[in-house]
Amino acid sequence: MKMLKIRSSNMRDALAEAKRQLGEDVTILHTRQFDEPAVLGCGKRKGVEILAAVDDDRQMPSAAPAGPSVESGNVQRLEGQVSEIRQALADVMTGLAVVRNRELSPVVERLVRNGVPESVAEGVLGGVGDDDALKAIASRTRCSGQIHCDKRQARVALIGPTGVGKTTTAAKLAAHYALVCKKNVALISLDTYRVGAVEQLSTYARIMNVPIEVAMSAEDGDALVSKHADKDLIIIDTAGRSQRSRKHVEELGQYVKAIRPTETHLVLSASADSGVRQEAIESFGRLGVDRIIMTKLDECSKPGCLLETAVSSLLPYSYVTNGQDVPDDIMLAECDKLAKFVWEGSL
Repeated sequence: MKMLKIRSSNMRDALAEAKRQLGEDVTILHTRQFDEPAVLGCGKRKGVEILAAVDDDRQMPSAAPAGPSVESGNVQRLEGQVSEIRQALADVMTGLAVVRNRELSPVVERLVRNGVPESVAEGVLGGVGDDDALKAIASRTRCSGQIHCDKRQARVALIGPTGVGKTTTAAKLAAHYALVCKKNVALISLDTYRVGAVEQLSTYARIMNVPIEVAMSAEDGDALVSKHADKDLIIIDTAGRSQRSRKHVEELGQYVKAIRPTETHLVLSASADSGVRQEAIESFGRLGVDRIIMTKLDECSKPGCLLETAVSSLLPYSYVTNGQDVPDDIMLAECDKLAKFVWEGSL
């Protein structure tokens, strides 16, 4: 391959010179613009530089080179670089062709349509048929069972990002355990930031005839837990915090530490973006999260989020919610039911 570097005031003249010196089959490998001092050093003028090449076995026109030729050592180095680039491009195109031509199995394709990342779907259902799909999905989810408050007091803290439904979930749990399970329940609210949060929970507490306390500081939380030492279950509703604010998450951690929960449930929304849920798991996970409550299944367009979250977090589900009604729209998480939701989009 013969190569020449040609400079000119414009691209048209540079290409014409390349064809004059190297022939009509010339290949342009590189172009760039440059500035150089004008006549007498006053100001600058723009120009273009091209690196042109032609195969050695092509007959070149006999003409004296108009521009400086590339030194032989540089030519060899550039030839090597061009060869490497061509090979890399060939490898990339081959890889893309393999990806395009690879067919997903019907069961994996169904999970992908339901919002499960392809790599997760392949890992769970690779080589599995339709008949065993539900069983395979169920085997990759874990469920913790109900809150245990028979032999000792349970203190359950609900934490998570803003807008996931923590306060409504706290009311649902309190109603279920107070009215259905006949347990002695108390509510503690740490959410003094959101306008109306305490009033909302207080309304539910009054209807259920359940005591409610408001903690203004971590010290208050510790004192209120001691005040209700006779209760079977204390449910703690915390303020929603951005998973991206390390300061606010650490501040929440001080409250959680003072309350000494026996269970810490991370509340996530099924309608949220996958990346938001993953960020929340990583951020709030530092506070000792041991369970997940997935809310808003009724608003979820990607039921596969349950499987994706189970695989990425390795945390068990405790409850899921599918509406706003208190206390009805909450259910204990069970692996076979969650698998049915992932597969069919309904509970």
